Amino acid sequence: MKKISELNIKNKKYIIFDLDGTLLDSIGMWNLTDYTLIKQYSGKNIQMEEIQSVRDYFLHNNTSGEIYIEYCGYLINKYNLNIKSKTKLAKIRRELYKSIYENEIDFKPNVINLLLRLKELGYTIVLATMSTKEQIDFYSKCKKLSKEIKLSEIFDLITTKESVSFKKPDPEIYNNILKYFNTTPFECLVFEDSYSGVLAAKKAGMEVVNIYDKYSDKDRTKINEIADYSILDYIEFINELDKSKELKLNKK
Repeated sequence: MKKISELNIKNKKYIIFDLDGTLLDSIGMWNLTDYTLIKQYSGKNIQMEEIQSVRDYFLHNNTSGEIYIEYCGYLINKYNLNIKSKTKLAKIRRELYKSIYENEIDFKPNVINLLLRLKELGYTIVLATMSTKEQIDFYSKCKKLSKEIKLSEIFDLITTKESVSFKKPDPEIYNNILKYFNTTPFECLVFEDSYSGVLAAKKAGMEVVNIYDKYSDKDRTKINEIADYSILDYIEFINELDKSKELKLNKK
């Protein structure tokens, strides 16, 4: 893996971000959502680590169709939940996460500063998420998030679950972005937190910066094997942007 200081930023035109775990500090809240759901319909207290491991396993190995509805069906069978309809459970799950997220969800440190800096410097910034349009609309209304920026206004393109047939680690979402902008992987830089996300971007031939998220620690070795760069905080990348800007000014 290379140091972030080795990244040639001036060759990039499109900066692409995943959402959950990458821009938003949200993975732990998804764990709490599923914990509460399982507790409510089975009475079982399942460890958060197991809940995340089960969800990650399912989502990594099931990439097409109505993924989150099928995931709810998987939960019903695995934990013998006292509810028969996976569609109904998926609806309950959506409402539950809304009640948990609304006042708590926030951006990861220095995200706002980074996005505004990228816009100022003329980069095209893209959101490539497996979240649904409904989830994006909900995030846009959350108190802490809406005070900072509006997702619909800051990004030049937002791609969601509805825009693809296959989810990450399939590279479809990234290949679609290449087609949309009629560009090459060389001109793109991707930020991802998870192994599935990093793998999807690498399959599309793009350079990837792994932004640290503790909920991906179980895959840390695999992530480090394929990611091009790794940062603990976005301030590291902002510093490189500032250096690049200074070099341009000095050349003038």
